[in-house]
Amino acid sequence: MSGFFNAPTRYRSEGGAIVTADILHAECSGCGATNYRDSSERLKWAKKHAQTCRALPRS
Repeated sequence: MSGFFNAPTRYRSEGGAIVTADILHAECSGCGATNYRDSSERLKWAKKHAQTCRALPRS
């Protein structure tokens, strides 16, 4: 698997918000947390954050 990806990766958090990791950053649509590390760290962060974040999606 390549370390570079073009499409954003999305995970649904425990509270129902979407955590999106793309080429530049990862962001939670519920609590607003962000991550600007390298791509492999962003993907790990997004998955872990989705498992633990209880924020509801913002309207």
